[in-house]
Amino acid sequence: MNTKIAMAESMVRGKGAELFALPVQNAFLVFNPLLQVSTLVNTRALDLLRQWLCGYVSFGSLPSELADLAILLTEDTSDRTDDTHGPLNPQFLGIIPTRACNAACKYCDFGSGRGKHRTMPLTIADATVTWYADFIRHCGQSLMKVHFFGGEPFVAREVVETVIHRSRALAAGYDLETHFEVSTNGIFEPEYARFVGDFFNAVVLSFDGFKEVHDYHRPISKHHGSFEDVRRSALLLSESPTELCLRCCISTENVTLMEAIADWFCRDFQPSVINFETLTTNPATLAAGLRPPNPYLFAKHCHRAQQIIRKQGIQAVYASASCETLKPSFCPVGQDTLIVSPDGRIGSCYLPQSVWRERGLDMNIGKINSEGKVGIDFDAIVRLRRLVTDKPRCKNCFCKYTCSGGCHVSHTYPDSSLQYEDFCIQTRLLTACNLLDEMEQKEAAESLLSNRNAMKALALQVSDVIKNVT
Repeated sequence: MNTKIAMAESMVRGKGAELFALPVQNAFLVFNPLLQVSTLVNTRALDLLRQWLCGYVSFGSLPSELADLAILLTEDTSDRTDDTHGPLNPQFLGIIPTRACNAACKYCDFGSGRGKHRTMPLTIADATVTWYADFIRHCGQSLMKVHFFGGEPFVAREVVETVIHRSRALAAGYDLETHFEVSTNGIFEPEYARFVGDFFNAVVLSFDGFKEVHDYHRPISKHHGSFEDVRRSALLLSESPTELCLRCCISTENVTLMEAIADWFCRDFQPSVINFETLTTNPATLAAGLRPPNPYLFAKHCHRAQQIIRKQGIQAVYASASCETLKPSFCPVGQDTLIVSPDGRIGSCYLPQSVWRERGLDMNIGKINSEGKVGIDFDAIVRLRRLVTDKPRCKNCFCKYTCSGGCHVSHTYPDSSLQYEDFCIQTRLLTACNLLDEMEQKEAAESLLSNRNAMKALALQVSDVIKNVT
């Protein structure tokens, strides 16, 4: 047998072959996520590829160009294994200084509210970073990555500053580097904005666009919006050494403004990253009358906004549609991330414990006791590593290795529906358009997004596995 033919027949039998096909109007987008290889083919080529994969025709009967493509698309990836029992390897250390917040965002589901909230004792903050620095040193690693979440982290500034200064001191003693990142609403005075810009490597700033919508989404109080504070902070942070990421929440109120928001963000703030996220429905949003955007409308405006952003050399992000790397998990869950709550509880999810418990999930992986001793439950680590791979809805979706099912609490929790939801629809469309853009098929992407029937054909395809596509 010809060597080329023998190689191809061996590859197609490889257990690691993952090949998908998506209808793009009169053509098909063929994609192997494990190899990060994609191409656009016509109906005849797709039919021949499918017949070969199913064993109905021989490799030798394929046209030469299609044969070369078949080899490229079906390289054996069976040696790519996922060791769920490997040693602890935290993606980063997360600190929640407090669940309290100085804003009253209408869509907040982080449990901030206006009630009394515990602030992390400085003894727990100190014990956490001391343990983490020692762990990093003994593992032979060189970088301490610390992320702050909330509530609003800067409501508990003493905790934040204690963690930063203690980490820097430990890193200097152990010859380590530090990386500090914070998610913030930006409601702080100018002097503090300059401190944040100088001491943090990256700042994720929530900014929902123009004044009317931002103040509607993210008020400080019933009669006071946060737009002016956030705009001022964005300007000051853009002038600082930090990497500024503007995170914009999209609802029905601002979905049609995305292109204008993108242009304004690029022009006035020159951020490193602009990240669009859609509103997640929760009791707070329902009470406020806020609704997430139509997924087809969001996909169209998001893609067009991203074109504007990328032309300025700025990274445009919709987290679940990035094809640059394979993701074992959409978020910190399942990636050994250690996120410490104000009471010393260690988990892998920064959402409030009550939220994921409602879904029947347990994200706890350890505890820091009153003496400052850190205890990690490795069985819980293994359980979460397995959780992120068990996504029945994602089994036949071409985004399974790049989206990874989205939020494990909001989207693909245990016993969640097998039907695609709005999150899936917009993710599938934007992922396909990103792949087309990478292949210099921008016109095909725009044509797809201009045809609602074509969008639905791609977004609602039940199985993307090439053998099942007709």
